[in-house]
Amino acid sequence: MTNINELKLHPDFPEKVWVVIEQPAREPYRFAYDPVSDTFIRKTIKSLFFERGFSGAYGWIGGMGIPPDPHFDVLLITGQNPQPGDVLEGYICGVFFRADGDHKFVALDAELRYRVHKPDLDSMDEETYTELKRLYPRIGENEGWFGAEAAREYLKKNNPAQA
Repeated sequence: MTNINELKLHPDFPEKVWVVIEQPAREPYRFAYDPVSDTFIRKTIKSLFFERGFSGAYGWIGGMGIPPDPHFDVLLITGQNPQPGDVLEGYICGVFFRADGDHKFVALDAELRYRVHKPDLDSMDEETYTELKRLYPRIGENEGWFGAEAAREYLKKNNPAQA
């Protein structure tokens, strides 16, 4: 298993990222990373992503912070069954910008990347795109879904290694 505390940015950042899995796919209960014990703990609260029908996994972008410290969340569209602590390669394909700043990036895993014309939200099949949109059914002021270009630009501008 990769040491997530020593994980650096993917060499092809921001097109590709390392996705550290926190929430496995199709898991009804929330997982959380505990940095003190360096473990993932299954909580007793329900997973919002499961409740809203997201079939992918959830985690953060490796090399850009670790919860509970500032980090970048990512929804991973995958047909695999990654477990908490697994690290997968993902292709950034979009982002949901939230008004509170807790943005949710979207990535395709390496296996699914080659099933689409390009890694971008507008290349997703209708079922996948609908599944993503269900996660945030109410879009407030200064919020919304944006494609790969906007997501990669945001990551470039907010790269802690550049600070």
